[in-house]
Amino acid sequence: MKRFVLILIILVLAAGAGFYFIRDPGTADIALLGWDLQTSALGLLALIIVGFIVLAIIWRVISAVLKLPSLWRRRSARQKQQAADEQVLRAWAELERGRFSVAEKLARTRLNEASLPPLNYVIAADALMAQDETAATLSLLDEVRASFPRFADFLSLHIANRFRQQKNLAPALELLQSLAAAHPKDEAIVCAFAETLFEAADWEKLRTLMPALRRLKWSGLTEQDVQRYDRAVYGGLIQEAARHKQTAELAAIWNDAPKSLRQDDLMLASLANSWLTLGQPAEAERILETAQDQQCTPALLHHWLALPPADPARAIARFNHWAGQSTCQPDKKLLAYANARLAWLNDDTEGAKQALAPVLGDHPDIPSLKLAAQIAEHERDSTQAVMYYTKAFELMDMEK
Repeated sequence: MKRFVLILIILVLAAGAGFYFIRDPGTADIALLGWDLQTSALGLLALIIVGFIVLAIIWRVISAVLKLPSLWRRRSARQKQQAADEQVLRAWAELERGRFSVAEKLARTRLNEASLPPLNYVIAADALMAQDETAATLSLLDEVRASFPRFADFLSLHIANRFRQQKNLAPALELLQSLAAAHPKDEAIVCAFAETLFEAADWEKLRTLMPALRRLKWSGLTEQDVQRYDRAVYGGLIQEAARHKQTAELAAIWNDAPKSLRQDDLMLASLANSWLTLGQPAEAERILETAQDQQCTPALLHHWLALPPADPARAIARFNHWAGQSTCQPDKKLLAYANARLAWLNDDTEGAKQALAPVLGDHPDIPSLKLAAQIAEHERDSTQAVMYYTKAFELMDMEK
């Protein structure tokens, strides 16, 4: 289009000059290096045009031989690229200074001239997320998917991790779910998805992801992490089932739990408490007694005593049986608390007081203090009851 306009202007000027000189061509005298040349004005114009054409041909030949236009183009491109890269550094500096809007503008201008455009997008995305611009960040990601599809997944993972750090879990989950579906064998993506589900307390989805996590062999995922996910998933599902009064679902969840969790004291206590919440103390007692028959531990004894057992007289025989096992062997405090608790459940107040007496003056634990307070309440000794409750609460505050 520019060439057409230029040619049109030249033709108009040539026509105007021709019309002017056709009436009075005039003369032109040229003296150069001892040469004299006399011609008309039209002849001078023709000489100028011919000279221009000759010079243009000579210039094209020289440019073709020396490749001058491409050299100039490359030099101009290098200068523009250098300026764009310097602007990226300025954008990064503004991002570190906390001037996020300035950083985002600098990163997105001159984007096509930068040597590494994806870096511009990373800085722009960080600046937008720092301003809590979730919708704009996702729009920027769509732009990257159109321009740099191979880089888009990396930026998507970066954005999802930043969202997770900001506790903006909904868009993080959406991005990571699509990434996990597209790259099911990518360890970093699967682990990031699992951690985000853990933070969002989405136990059902994390439960479906657990088989893949157990098969995963990656240095970033340890056995302790898998156990942490297992406890959280099944503990959370057990609590949800108890909260919604779903007895069949609660039993199915426990049947689906890994073998390692079936012997975990905290999980067994959580399951027993859930059955208590559902109004089935007999099932809670059965679960704890079955677990203690398989492998008795002091922690399980504490949970079993806290139920309390439905038949206190039978409970004494059961406790003596478990306490005699080499794997259990309760310490002095637990033994005193257990004897006092069972005596209290059998309406033997004096026996309970005598069993507790040796430990109450020697750094008693919280269950012993609470039991002593209950006994004092039963005997209407409010002073002793308040003292024991106060000590129990102080000990609880220290253990937090």
